[in-house]
Amino acid sequence: MWSMILLGFCAYLLYLVASTFLGFRRNVSKAKQSGIPYVVVPVYYLKTWWLVGHRLWLPLLAKLPRQWTQWVDFCIPDFYFRRSIEVFQQVGSDTFLVVAPGGMVLHTADPAVITQITTRRNDFPKPTPIYRSLDIYGKNVVSTEGPIWRQHRKATSPPFTEKNNHLVWTESIDQASAMLSSWVGPDGKGDITVDRVMDDTMRLSLYVISRAGFGKKLEWPSADAKADVDANYVDKSKIQNEESDRGRGHSMSYTYAIHCLLDNILFQFLVPRWLLRRFPSAKFHKADEAYNEWGSYMREAVEAKKKDLEVSADESKDQMDLLAQLVKGQVASEKNKANSKDVPLTDSEVLGNMFVLILAGHETAANSIHFSLVYLALYPKSQRATQKDLDRIFQGKPPSEWDYDRDLPALFGGMVGAVLAEELRLVPPVIGIPKSTWGVPDQPITIEGKACTVPAGVYISLASGNVQRNPKHWPTSKPTLPGGHTVHPRANLDNDLEEFHPERWLLDDAHDFEQAETANGKKDMPNETVTADDLAINEAADTSDKFYRPPKGAYVPFSDGYRACLGRRFAQVEVLATLAVILQNYSVELAVDQWASDEEVIAMDEDARVEVWEKAAERARKLMLTGLSVIISLQMRAGHVALRFVPRGQEKFPDDADEKWKAKHPELCEGTRGTPGWRFWA
Repeated sequence: MWSMILLGFCAYLLYLVASTFLGFRRNVSKAKQSGIPYVVVPVYYLKTWWLVGHRLWLPLLAKLPRQWTQWVDFCIPDFYFRRSIEVFQQVGSDTFLVVAPGGMVLHTADPAVITQITTRRNDFPKPTPIYRSLDIYGKNVVSTEGPIWRQHRKATSPPFTEKNNHLVWTESIDQASAMLSSWVGPDGKGDITVDRVMDDTMRLSLYVISRAGFGKKLEWPSADAKADVDANYVDKSKIQNEESDRGRGHSMSYTYAIHCLLDNILFQFLVPRWLLRRFPSAKFHKADEAYNEWGSYMREAVEAKKKDLEVSADESKDQMDLLAQLVKGQVASEKNKANSKDVPLTDSEVLGNMFVLILAGHETAANSIHFSLVYLALYPKSQRATQKDLDRIFQGKPPSEWDYDRDLPALFGGMVGAVLAEELRLVPPVIGIPKSTWGVPDQPITIEGKACTVPAGVYISLASGNVQRNPKHWPTSKPTLPGGHTVHPRANLDNDLEEFHPERWLLDDAHDFEQAETANGKKDMPNETVTADDLAINEAADTSDKFYRPPKGAYVPFSDGYRACLGRRFAQVEVLATLAVILQNYSVELAVDQWASDEEVIAMDEDARVEVWEKAAERARKLMLTGLSVIISLQMRAGHVALRFVPRGQEKFPDDADEKWKAKHPELCEGTRGTPGWRFWA
């Protein structure tokens, strides 16, 4: 018997080896016939075992000779961000295939190729199998394709209106003002170090989308309030408030439930629901409880919205939030079922769409605010130019007097808009926008004027961060960092495309913002939506008409084409309003607590302040290079940059600290370029 089992095992093993080898040969043959440059590797990086465990293997692989492990360069999931445009220069092409035994991946940082792929939706569909984990509440606009996607798209497009954007504007100003107050203290002196700015920007974005998405107003916690989620996942907020929630049978407050849900999002995606319930772990149990509680809150909200619509047809009533609009469309479809070809969303699908909107929306906007503040602290001259433009726009008016229709276009087309555009150029939310030829035949494509073929069954990754740093398609200047340093040790060594320089977006004839305004006192903004095939596809530009316009496909932070981000304007309004609130009266500076106390900094002369600032700046630059990684979006996950928010005019460090440091240390002008590759992060 045992001999038969052993024989069967050996036969199965032989089958696996043979099928892997034959599949590998087929893939290499397809790559040769495609006409696209290709690289051969032994690991298909979409395999679950590699995605989950590659970090365990890297330290071991790093000990092997370099010639044995060059393939690893192309198999790290976030190698785009790690290596920037240098990886494409190494291959010698802005589009190439990575061929492995388990499949093929096409990577491209070519705007023309990106445009072909995003505009041919049926030829290059979204690889929906990798999005199945997002269906924890129900099917949604992100996880579907084909006719089902059309149904979800038609249902989810109408809520993203200018009415809702007005709500986003108002709520962003309100929450940003509260956040800023918590940063600068009750006396407004700004002598408080904010160690984890991202935690607060996540909270702000969550609160904004809760109001504009669900009609749920959340108040910024006071300084002595308990955390929404503590280290032991004990819901202390229940004890203090939200009695009405418990009265309806909830075990968690709404705020706690949503924080706990998002804080444990990987458990929700990777661990089966039955295991979450039964595994003897407090974290697993709380993750499952949060899933059930938030779902319960949202089902109650759906029912409440339906009742509101049944009781009152008053359009003037505050029903601008996204959930109300989704339910309104659901009810309208049900009423007109006989005369409509559209299939209404189920309650489960409404929940599924609200979940992905809050998941994607709150991280995207929060990261943009966070990284914009870090960059502005590193580049004080750009910050001063931004504040000068805010003075021109608002003329000293407090946020309570700001006007969406008048002031948002001015922000969008001014320095604040340029700051956002530049931050998204350097740190796009998704560094590899997914497409595929899964389920479709071979697709013809033109690459650098040559007719090529993308084989069927290929996973496609549009390298947004790399095309946005590709010197072939962007104007460049010389690097500006002191001492011959470059932001990236291998990429764009002779230009400034790795640096934060929002002024690059300003056209020469638009530098004078007063002259750039139109006759009615507003700056032009692109129209928000253009109806295409009844799906309200947004074909407007991602930036102001007053800005530099890169080639189509060279700037895609919100993707492009039919599957472009639904909440683009939502996020833009939130980020612009928040940055304006913060920078109108305060400056953001790098905190230097690690090297000097406040008293020591005050006693320093300018040269000493420059030295201590440069230490903080060097650490911040390193974290922006090595501390970012991807789970849902690109975030700083290894360390944090501590910041301070001080009243304007009371800044402690000179705006030209970099230049002064360089002048004082000419011996360092030879630079610090290295050869990290993947081993640098292993």
